[in-house]
Amino acid sequence: MKTTVVMVVYKQKLEQSRTFQTIRRTFFTGGRLRDEVHVIIYDNSPEPQSVPREYADAFTYKHDPRNLGIAVAYNYAWQAAKQHNSEWLILLDHDTELTQAYADAVLSLEKVDRDQTAAIVPKVICNEVMISPVFSDTLQPLKAVRPETGIQQRPIMAINSGAAVNMQFLNQLGGFNEEFPLDFLDHWLFYEVYERGYKSFVLDVTLEHELSVMNYDTVSLQRYKSILGSEIHFYKNYKKGLLKRYKRQLLLRTVKQLVFVRNKSIAFHTLRQLLTV
Repeated sequence: MKTTVVMVVYKQKLEQSRTFQTIRRTFFTGGRLRDEVHVIIYDNSPEPQSVPREYADAFTYKHDPRNLGIAVAYNYAWQAAKQHNSEWLILLDHDTELTQAYADAVLSLEKVDRDQTAAIVPKVICNEVMISPVFSDTLQPLKAVRPETGIQQRPIMAINSGAAVNMQFLNQLGGFNEEFPLDFLDHWLFYEVYERGYKSFVLDVTLEHELSVMNYDTVSLQRYKSILGSEIHFYKNYKKGLLKRYKRQLLLRTVKQLVFVRNKSIAFHTLRQLLTV
């Protein structure tokens, strides 16, 4: 079963990347990349870097200093996966700890019904908390029960890193939606899974992942604007059934930011955006 893997890098040396290190331990056999696997490293960093010489022939390296986000990188990989005749596209960032159990599972999907299953995802742990997948019919999924192993009839959302996406499904979508260049691309992807009548499958495999949690005291206003803009766009134009609840949550967020966040420009921006929802 042919599989394409894309690892997106930003300001991270490959040798220091947990993902790169563990790809070498899990997707290789006998010192060589498994024959059915095609690995792309898409580097959004300002300056290019070299793949270690012993792995230069195993990876396709693409440098893109424009740093347009992950949707562009994923679409590059989607096109490459079509050329490779891959059945699955695996999405990875640069700080996920892969395991042999995960690699064996995602490279053994021949029996998966591709007419039904659009995405295969691991259970992802951060600081001893399962952060992915979660059920997507709530605005506070980390306070709810988590999906169990197996096919998911109830809609879920999973983080991009570690997800194996069905190429048949991606081709129907026409690739990844560049309306979400970085933030909420995962929400959009799994929204489309269930809107189009597909399901997701949760593996009985656990990965450790370093989640970049937004801290209002350290996040820049520009970065917050980007996150909030994608969030609002998603609920206004896609997950419309949660829009009323989302507006109430946004109002509560504004109040909390006014009280607790030192940078009041963040709260005022939230308030201005709330009035446009």
